[in-house]
Amino acid sequence: MDNNEKGHGPTYNEDEARLAALGYNQNMKRQFSGLQNFGFTLTNSSVLIGIVPLFGFGMATGGPVAIIWGWLLVAFFVMFIGLGMAEICSTFPTAGGLYFWTAKLGGPKWGPMFSWYEAWFNMLGQVAGCSGSVLAAATFMNTLIRVWQPSWEPSGTKNFYIMAALMITAGLINSAGGRALKVASLVSVVVHILGTIVVVITVLVGAPKLQNANFVFTEFKDYTGYTTQSSASPAFVFMLGLLQSQWSMLGYDASAHMSEETEKSYVNGPRGILMSIFASVCIGLALALAMTFGIQDYDTTLNSIYGAAPQIFLDCAGKVGGSIFIFIIVFAGFLCGVATVAANSRMIYAFARDGGLPFSPFFSVLDRRTQMPLRLVWLSVAIIIVLALPSLGSEATLSAISGISIIGFTVSYAIPILLRITVGAETFVQHEFNLGRFSKPIGWIACVWTGFIFVIFNLPQSWPVDNMDHFNFTPAAVGFLLIFTTLTWFLSARHWFKGPVSEIALQELDGVVPIEAK
Repeated sequence: MDNNEKGHGPTYNEDEARLAALGYNQNMKRQFSGLQNFGFTLTNSSVLIGIVPLFGFGMATGGPVAIIWGWLLVAFFVMFIGLGMAEICSTFPTAGGLYFWTAKLGGPKWGPMFSWYEAWFNMLGQVAGCSGSVLAAATFMNTLIRVWQPSWEPSGTKNFYIMAALMITAGLINSAGGRALKVASLVSVVVHILGTIVVVITVLVGAPKLQNANFVFTEFKDYTGYTTQSSASPAFVFMLGLLQSQWSMLGYDASAHMSEETEKSYVNGPRGILMSIFASVCIGLALALAMTFGIQDYDTTLNSIYGAAPQIFLDCAGKVGGSIFIFIIVFAGFLCGVATVAANSRMIYAFARDGGLPFSPFFSVLDRRTQMPLRLVWLSVAIIIVLALPSLGSEATLSAISGISIIGFTVSYAIPILLRITVGAETFVQHEFNLGRFSKPIGWIACVWTGFIFVIFNLPQSWPVDNMDHFNFTPAAVGFLLIFTTLTWFLSARHWFKGPVSEIALQELDGVVPIEAK
């Protein structure tokens, strides 16, 4: 097989030189542009499938104040996390992403242990995020059917079956190869940007009446029971309501995981992270404002049989227009599933090729036709479907899975940032994107924010917790992962897991990583 068939040209270019310096061959095909990398990341964060499905949650947990000001507050702190990640990504552009960063920044002493925790928490965030997004898409599909067939009764079982079908389809698209993923990425950019613009304009123009600015920016609502049945303050309810916004600003690590398949990844990786956050903030704020202005009767919207967001669409765009908007959400959730499976399989691939996954030799094999980790694509699909099983018996599944995803993602984001500003500060070499002397203050702000939301989103989301519909099983899932990773590390993995394993020796480059492509 010649160089072109392996995914790189006849000359040893800059991307391959940097990857070799990090210890890996160019095994996967480097075929995605910076725009396509951005498309994957924007799809993973998917504002449409973040804000819209949990809009009713926001209405009940703080109301307009939490929806609008919560969005801006979360956006402010997420940008600190993104900046910290972008700097590290520029130095370590590999498919392992945060897992690889953690190992290198932790050094020989701390790297193996922290990268073990990193890999499992990042996987939790990825699979939970995808499970929640596609489950939301399935719920909206059920709603769409009900709009046109009033006798149709949505249920958790139907949601689960639709979700499983969407995930299997997402797996098939990932298995089709790079061309299918490129198309899905570009289509997703169009859907998320143009789709949001159409929704915003239509809701604002078509609403029978618009709420006033005082309502949108100052109205507080609490349907959680905390302020009426406990001594909790409105500020506490507001903090719980941040889940809707934080759920919409995750997944931007996809740029890093796709870096071994992206051209000029040391530039396009960091750029993809920051561009996706900025685009999500702008798109999400416009969407949140339009939907809040478009609320007709608050209680009727919140208690609608269709759900809060679909009711707003139907009120402002009519049956046909509202149905189109509901379908846009379904399609956005499906595309999010496609992109998340792609990113997740690459991250697990990096973990497997380093021997960290059970049956690693089997799972780390790349498909000959696509040069992609298809076995891990289908492993991801299976795990994502299994994680949605609680939807069969609990109405609180989506918000709980959202909490699991937030904690899994943000903890995995914070670990390498923390190591970057502590034990790895002396050895880290800044590259094209760097924060200079602002690295440490930005990093500390990102870590403190992560600790805050770790506590908040593990708490019950309503009070009292008197039945399974109100049970937040986020602590159970996160607690299980903590116990699993800790036991497996101290009882077994610490004896054999050393973190990323170099595939090649730096002697192939004569000990020198070129600045210019050869």
